[in-house]
Amino acid sequence: MDQRKIGLIAVIWVAIVLAIGLTRPEPPPQVQTLTASAYDDKVYGAWKATMLANHSGLELQGVYLDEPGPEGSFAPLLLEEWSTDDDTHVEWVDLHILEIHGLDPSPEQISAEWVDHLNHDIWVSTRRARDLMDEGILPPETGNAENNPDGAWSIDAQLQTELFGMLAPGMPGLAADYAQRFASVTNSGPAVEASVFFATLYSLAFFEDDVPALIAAARQNTGEEAIIAPIVDNVVLWHQENPDDWRVTRQLIRDQYDTDPMWWASRVNFAATIMALLYGESDILRTIEIAALAGWDADNTMATAAGLLGLIHGYNALPEVIRDSTDVYFNEDITGDLPRYDTVAEFARRTQNLAEQMISSAGGTTHQGIYRIPIEPLPGRGR
Repeated sequence: MDQRKIGLIAVIWVAIVLAIGLTRPEPPPQVQTLTASAYDDKVYGAWKATMLANHSGLELQGVYLDEPGPEGSFAPLLLEEWSTDDDTHVEWVDLHILEIHGLDPSPEQISAEWVDHLNHDIWVSTRRARDLMDEGILPPETGNAENNPDGAWSIDAQLQTELFGMLAPGMPGLAADYAQRFASVTNSGPAVEASVFFATLYSLAFFEDDVPALIAAARQNTGEEAIIAPIVDNVVLWHQENPDDWRVTRQLIRDQYDTDPMWWASRVNFAATIMALLYGESDILRTIEIAALAGWDADNTMATAAGLLGLIHGYNALPEVIRDSTDVYFNEDITGDLPRYDTVAEFARRTQNLAEQMISSAGGTTHQGIYRIPIEPLPGRGR
């Protein structure tokens, strides 16, 4: 074979190799799968557990401060209907905002919906944020410490944003982004960090059922400079040192973190929630009881912890007392065009509809009852 033929063959071969290299498809992104029915079971379980825990703790707010409540003194409260309360109805309005305005609502749109709907049964920095909106101030300036001083220490945002973990299953970075954005409507301090932490827990809990592992993963995603970072570390350590007596850890929490102006402070209640989750050992009723007896802003710590375990276990595996509790939600306080009555099942349905949009917007798919969710590494904020 002469040199010209050899050269021509070589050129053709290189062209083929280049063509294959240039046209080779990118490897498909790694995904994790979740069935639509499993998602529904988990989110319905989370909302059912949240409702029971929230309303069971309303009469315990601010009752146990210096000392925890006595063992055996708590029982779940069963009502004929759950009513609007700040632990759930801000999220009810947030669902409405995302449904009406899409997944990227503007500050003006968020403010307009708050003005229409959130006018009663809101407190502290949430009340201040709402009043600032009447003055034409928009989020996130409504949560800025200069405009909203109580937002620098109060609990508000961390009890109003677990929703965003449910909306972003297995996508903790996305959940954290939404939680931080909506938490900043009312707060600027540790409650914003706690909101991100709890949303991360909820997001990861679709694929992880070990509570200490979830806490460790969310802590890994918390920058060392964060106010809540040493709180998590200390509560985990105190639990390890005193695994059989949550009251010892509760006293350590009081000594270290109960120094803010009022019992509805972010830090002490954040610590109490982590404590209840660790000592409850995934037993949802025991976890709720510990959060109830720990005190401070009990209904909020109870609801956050219960919602996480309700999501982990799912509705069908919940204790009968929660599973069979009322499904009726009574709109006692929300103004505007939202219905007078709703159901917990409808909360779950609306959450699922938006979660499917979130998954699709993140590059996943929701087809024939199967969610294929992009595996998203924790973004490592602050590190």
